[in-house]
Amino acid sequence: MRFKTAVTRIFRLRVEEVIALVFLLPTTYLTVVANVYSRKVGDLGDRHPGGIVRIAIAIVFLAALAGARRRWPDSSWVQGLREVVPFLTCILIYTNLHDTIGFVNPNDIHSYLAELDRQLFGVIPCVWAQQFITPGRTEVMSFLYLNFFWIAPSTPLLLLFRRRLPEFREVIMGVLVCFYFGYFLYVLLPAAPPRLVLPYEFTRNLQGYPSLMSNLSAQAFSLLPVDSRAAFPSLHAAVSLVALIHSWRYLRPWFWVLLPFSVGLWASTIYLRHHFFVDLIAGWALAPLAVWVAPRLDAWWASRQAALGYAPARGARVYEREAALPA
Repeated sequence: MRFKTAVTRIFRLRVEEVIALVFLLPTTYLTVVANVYSRKVGDLGDRHPGGIVRIAIAIVFLAALAGARRRWPDSSWVQGLREVVPFLTCILIYTNLHDTIGFVNPNDIHSYLAELDRQLFGVIPCVWAQQFITPGRTEVMSFLYLNFFWIAPSTPLLLLFRRRLPEFREVIMGVLVCFYFGYFLYVLLPAAPPRLVLPYEFTRNLQGYPSLMSNLSAQAFSLLPVDSRAAFPSLHAAVSLVALIHSWRYLRPWFWVLLPFSVGLWASTIYLRHHFFVDLIAGWALAPLAVWVAPRLDAWWASRQAALGYAPARGARVYEREAALPA
């Protein structure tokens, strides 16, 4: 009976909060283990500079939000934070994964990805693309690559600001489910990016101009551990396609704004040696799966919440038949 009660209490949380905890707890633990291990080894340094500090800040913030929810449950600010915190937690988990994948699964597949690229195209596209390198193009590609940070949340945030809560809910769930599918595949199929796998095949330096986008991008990637495993599938391709699909459905003018930035983002992942082309193909295949799964998962969870007497997320679809069932 106690176990059943504990299970039903899980439905007090939203489905994205439960999924986040499923990923956050083990990756946080393993991030701490990885940092302790690397410090003991000594010559490796921190696996992910600032990782422990970032986790500590996140824990304090999440605890403060949980306390605010209990004290001011009807506050619009608290409700608004609850809408966006799962996305921020998702990004935290992404940084944790860079520390943990090698501890969970050491069976890398990047050599197979490189060979698959070669079989499909006769060349490895990211190696072939180095003939087009110039400082100016490197700056443009670095700019396009960094746009991922606003492409992913842009469509759901625009819908949230317009108070189109059902559409917002569908889109943010699509983005989150896409990320978590990708995280699972990162662990199942660990692969390093080409810039780490094929260092001797790249004969030209991706040198841009000092103090511009390429320098900012280089500083950002210097924070990642040298054994980073988070390349297959390309979530840059997957999540940007999710944003495109939903903007086409609900914000058609915004689709035309996103399209050139998304295509540029995809090209930049090859030019800057962050992905094999098959990583992008896998990402494009993942996106429609996430778009299909997300609203169905959310509706099922919201229906169970309603049946148990808990309030579903704002904008969540509820299956009336399931919600009418006794708890």
